[in-house]
Amino acid sequence: MQMKVPRWGRGLREILHSLQYVYTAVSEPSPGVPQFMSIGFVDGIPITRYDSERGREEPLTQWMKDGAEPGYWDRQTQIVVGNQHVAAVELKTLRGRYNQSG
Repeated sequence: MQMKVPRWGRGLREILHSLQYVYTAVSEPSPGVPQFMSIGFVDGIPITRYDSERGREEPLTQWMKDGAEPGYWDRQTQIVVGNQHVAAVELKTLRGRYNQSG
């Protein structure tokens, strides 16, 4: 997904930025490795993180901390928890298709 962000200067110019989320799910967590993780990136820079051990979406940059309206992190946490459930179902499906126990 790409976002167009206006930039002011001599005139209005459009600057393209990229927004990516990377999800990682494991079938069996181990010490220091949560069952599910999500990291959000803007232009390749990590801006948010979630893991199933903390259970909360968190900002990784000051501008994300400062710019969030009330309730934003609660809503983001609900979204990523939904993604965590989807990933768990997908892992279960994959294990079944490839004859893995579980």
